[in-house]
Amino acid sequence: MLGRALAQQIANEITDVIGYNVMISDESGIVVGSGDESRIGQFHEASVEVIRSRRTMSHSSEDVHDLVGTLPGVTTPLVIDDVVVGTVGLSGPPEEVEQFGLVVKRQTEILMQEAARIGSRMTRERATTELLAEICEWHRSRMPQAQLARRGRTLGYDLTVPRRIVLVHWDDLDRSQLEIESEQIPRLVEATFHLGEDLIASLSRTVVAVATPEEPAGESSIAQRCDDLVAAAADRGLLVRVAIGSAGSGVAALNLSARDAYDALKVGPIAQPGARIHEIEQVRLHQALSVVPIDSRARLVEGLLAPLLGDRDWTSLRETLIAWGDSAFNITRAAHNLHVHRNTLIYRLEKIARLLDRSLDEPGLAVALYVTCVIDRLGASDRNVV
Repeated sequence: MLGRALAQQIANEITDVIGYNVMISDESGIVVGSGDESRIGQFHEASVEVIRSRRTMSHSSEDVHDLVGTLPGVTTPLVIDDVVVGTVGLSGPPEEVEQFGLVVKRQTEILMQEAARIGSRMTRERATTELLAEICEWHRSRMPQAQLARRGRTLGYDLTVPRRIVLVHWDDLDRSQLEIESEQIPRLVEATFHLGEDLIASLSRTVVAVATPEEPAGESSIAQRCDDLVAAAADRGLLVRVAIGSAGSGVAALNLSARDAYDALKVGPIAQPGARIHEIEQVRLHQALSVVPIDSRARLVEGLLAPLLGDRDWTSLRETLIAWGDSAFNITRAAHNLHVHRNTLIYRLEKIARLLDRSLDEPGLAVALYVTCVIDRLGASDRNVV
C-alpha cells in the first residue's frame, strides 16, 4: 500500500517540474497524492481498469464523462517488483501529457523503491539498536534468551558466533561539541566496524556499542580496529575512549561482555591513565577491587598503609608500588615503566620498607601492598568524582 505522505511529496515535486497536475492512486483507485490536494481521498475510477489491465490508458473529455473522479489525461500503472501498487495520472489534453507519461511513471517508481529501501534500512537499524540494547541490559530483565536469539536470526545475526562487546564513549561536556560528536562518532564507528556480523547501536548520546566477531579470518583484530577508530577520531579533533569486553557467544555471555566493557570503561582510566583503549583482561584486578565496599577499602588502606599515608611523597610511593606489582615485582622492568633509573626505584622501595619498619621480602607483603595501593587509587578516583 502506498504511503500518503510519500505519494503527496512525489505528486507535488513532479507537478512543479512538468507544469501538469500529477495524481497518484493506491491499488484500490483511491487518490493518495495529488498536485491538487482537494482530490486526495477521492475515488479515481479510471485507475481500476488501468490496474486490472496493467497498461497505460488515455482519456479524453468525452471518455471521462461517465468515470467518477477522473479528469482528461493519461493514467499509467505503477509496478514495483512485478506487482501493481497503484497508478500515476497526468491531467491535461492527452496529446500533450502523453509525452510525459513514461518518464513520470519511471520517476515515480524509482522514488518509491528508494523510499522503501531507506525505510527498510531504517527499520532494520532501529531493530538492531533495540536488539543490542536489550542484550546489554539483559541481566536487568526477564526476557528469555531464546527470544533475543530468535530476533537476532530474523535480522540475520547468529548470536552463537563468538563476539566481544566494544563500547565507544565520549564526554558530555561541551553541548555544542557534543552535537558534532553525536553525529560524527557513530559514523566513524560504522566505517571501522563494517563486517556483516557486526551489530552497532547507539546506547545513549555519548555511548555507541558494537558486538563484533572475535578475530574474524582475514580481518584486522578488534584491538587494531579500535586503534584505527581512536586515530580517525583524533584526526577530526574528537577524543573517544574505547572499552573491550570479554569474548563470549550467546545472549548471556554477550551480556557479561557488555558488563565487562562497562567496567573497563569505568576503571580503565584509573588503571591506565594515558591509554584511550581499555581491554577488560588488562584491568581485571581493578574490576574486582572496585566492588569492595568503600568502608572495607578504607580499613584495608589504613591498616596496612598508615605509616606511608602521611609522607609528602605518598602519591609517588603509591605509584612506585603499583608499577612494581604491574611488572611482576621486577625492579628493572618497573623502573623502565616508570621512566626512572633503577637506583631511584630501589631507593623508593627502601624508603617504603623503613617507613613500614618491615622487609619487603616478607612473604605476601609485596602483593598485599600492591593490592592495597590499587584500592587506594580507586578510592582517590571516587573522591575526585564526588
